[in-house]
Amino acid sequence: MKHTRSAVLAALALVAVPFVALAQGVVPSDAILRGFQPTGEFVLIVDGVPVPAAEIYQNDKLPGMLILTSALPSPVLLTPRTGQAETVNLMKVSKQKDGSVDLLADAVLSPLGQFTSEGENVSFLFKGKKVRLNSRPALLGVKSNADLKGYLPEYVRNAKNYTPNAAAVADLKKVGTPVTVRVYFGSWCPHCRQHVPLLLKVEDQVQNPKLRFEYFGLPRDFNDPEAKKAGIHSVPTGIVYVNGREAGRITGEGWTSPEVLLDRIVTGPAKAAKGK
Repeated sequence: MKHTRSAVLAALALVAVPFVALAQGVVPSDAILRGFQPTGEFVLIVDGVPVPAAEIYQNDKLPGMLILTSALPSPVLLTPRTGQAETVNLMKVSKQKDGSVDLLADAVLSPLGQFTSEGENVSFLFKGKKVRLNSRPALLGVKSNADLKGYLPEYVRNAKNYTPNAAAVADLKKVGTPVTVRVYFGSWCPHCRQHVPLLLKVEDQVQNPKLRFEYFGLPRDFNDPEAKKAGIHSVPTGIVYVNGREAGRITGEGWTSPEVLLDRIVTGPAKAAKGK
């Protein structure tokens, strides 16, 4: 699952003041411009000053990005469809009960001006204000479950929405041999945002002191001595060590149900021996 990040030029961004009311149900949400979920991947900068309180949302299906902040006078939409920034009335922005944000079906977009893309960042002018959306610095080195959840809301949301295989979790709870699962990931990687949270949920449920999980963040160019030593060429990659020796890896389709593959790697040999 080598990371192939879509350029921010292919993103859709909305900027609005943060006190958006919950949907009232009078006007339905737009069929396309809906379902923006919270993300911590980007930072809003206005006239050179970071806006840490900005609420940033993203929709990977569009793809699209949504930002709520009082630092700008009205919502703004950035889309490759037109190549320019467009404004939308604040009253046409609806925050849903699940925390996502939609535009209402009768929202009208008005041209604001062209925007430019600089690598992973995007910038535009809003009534004389210089506005930038910058990617956050990547998480690097050994991190914990809490570190990942605190960095990106996607990790929390995707972990919450996952239901691990009950039989595999039960097996992992009983593991008595020291096991370490080191997951190499990129905080910049959409595949990691989708799959690593599944293992976070497994870790939360297993709670076995003999089974240790750690997460190793890599830069975009993979230029890290630990990754080179381990032969990491794509992310996410999980290496399972049993008694200090590598026993298997979680890669590719294994991330669909990582706890099942982990169970097979850790307890499979013991089960096979008992069956003989």
